[in-house]
Amino acid sequence: MQHKLIFIVLFALLVSIVDPPAVRAQIDSTGTPIRTADTTGIDGARLAIVIGGLASAIAAVHIYQSQGWWNDNRSSFHFREDLSYGLSVDKIGHFYGAIAGAFIVRKSFLWTNMPYVEALWWGSATALMFQTYIEIEDGFSTWGFDRVDFAANVAGVAYPVAQHYWPFLRSFNMKFSYHPSSLIDEPGGIGFRGQKHTVFDDYEGQTLWLSVDVNTLLPKSVDRYWPDWLCLALGYGARDIATPDPYPVYYLALDFDVTRIIPQTTPFLRTLSETLNFIHLPAPAVRISPGIIWYGLYF
Repeated sequence: MQHKLIFIVLFALLVSIVDPPAVRAQIDSTGTPIRTADTTGIDGARLAIVIGGLASAIAAVHIYQSQGWWNDNRSSFHFREDLSYGLSVDKIGHFYGAIAGAFIVRKSFLWTNMPYVEALWWGSATALMFQTYIEIEDGFSTWGFDRVDFAANVAGVAYPVAQHYWPFLRSFNMKFSYHPSSLIDEPGGIGFRGQKHTVFDDYEGQTLWLSVDVNTLLPKSVDRYWPDWLCLALGYGARDIATPDPYPVYYLALDFDVTRIIPQTTPFLRTLSETLNFIHLPAPAVRISPGIIWYGLYF
């Protein structure tokens, strides 16, 4: 469940509008120069704002989960894995959501003047703690604590850290696109009693993408011929998931590194571009399975 997506634009952009009081250049997980703490230390007022904002976001997600998933489906704590649910779109979504959550917290802590590496680790740790809390609550509901979901969460929060220490991984990033399916706002379909499908649970309308930064993988002798902002993305989704015959779909599409399109001249523009890089923007695509279908634009 991609709980964090709703907060990416609103909260991350909010905390990026004003420059930290004193800064120096560092390199983020994508290799992009960033500005972060120098000598002034962590800004206590901003840290309080960040903690309050994150607490409010967590409370909002808790209310949504309680009303949509937990209240009518309480049980004793138990484990339950369902690898067929949503044809694993949910599992990939956990990985993506963990990366997004770690990004939000990291950007928030950077705004407080926290050094980059500390913000990186705290961002991932905080995101994992919150997602683990969600899984524990699921364990006390009909849904159950899903150990595969938990493993996807761990892998997701670890990925930005791995990208920082192993630069090769920066060429591979997760993205998300969505168009409403017939299940949206409907209580039926997949799931259980009391569940009303929203964008976060509408797996049939979601496509998860692995975006590849081709330019960084090409030999130096030819990479100049490939635009540094142009990527390729492999997409995965599921269709007819509420029927007896669900099936997976695969796409190949052009994709964009927005950090190389939008000027990186202000904290707001940097965070805007980094945020947009979590979304697969409309682009030419081809469905490669089942069957070949060409799209002038696919989102």
